[in-house]
Amino acid sequence: MPEQRAGRRGWIAGGVVALVIVAFGVFVLPFAFTTPPPIITRFVATRVFSPGSSTGRAEARVAIRLSQPTNVLITIKDGSGAVVKTLANDALISTKTFSVPWDGTNDAGAKVPDGTYTLDLDAHAGQKKFSKSRKIVVDTTAPDAPALAVTATRTACTAAVTGPGEATRLQVAAVGTGAASDWRDLPAKGTFTWTWNRRRANGAAAPGPTVISATVSDAAGNRATARRICMAARKAKVTP
Repeated sequence: MPEQRAGRRGWIAGGVVALVIVAFGVFVLPFAFTTPPPIITRFVATRVFSPGSSTGRAEARVAIRLSQPTNVLITIKDGSGAVVKTLANDALISTKTFSVPWDGTNDAGAKVPDGTYTLDLDAHAGQKKFSKSRKIVVDTTAPDAPALAVTATRTACTAAVTGPGEATRLQVAAVGTGAASDWRDLPAKGTFTWTWNRRRANGAAAPGPTVISATVSDAAGNRATARRICMAARKAKVTP
């Protein structure tokens, strides 16, 4: 019997020691030996742009944040997987941040066609490695112009706009007066109505014929505009 009690006490003591060891590993070791950060801690890129655009994003930009000096290779590939542009040629980057533009040309300097391209980032520092991809869309095609109808009264002009078949941003304006709506999201076949009170932005009356414009802008910044004339306000009849 004494031997059995001693054996049980030994098993219990051993179990307690095992629990202490497990608890130490779970709660203490992670703080004693922290996991080092990856060599690339941030990787962002423009999603869609229009090379050479005067109104939208004329170039794409790739930006990374590094935790230590790292060799960085950044390439752009077309739909077939062929490299069309090398933005960073496995060079050693010693700064904490690194940013590089892409103007939509290939390594020969020619413009690439519209389409979806793959941006590949491959980095290494000693035994550490990092690889990730992003998609970039080259879009130089302007959207169709929206449908625009304008009705006039003596005191106001009302513009009714219907989307061009793709999601865009929209602004309606009375050209030359400074009066305009805010830019707003317009669904593919969404509608928007804007009423102008025939006054300039400074409050002065604008009684003559005025061009009403409806401008849509796609994700790359390409724009298209529809225009209609709001006729001059009719003079009230004078009763003799």
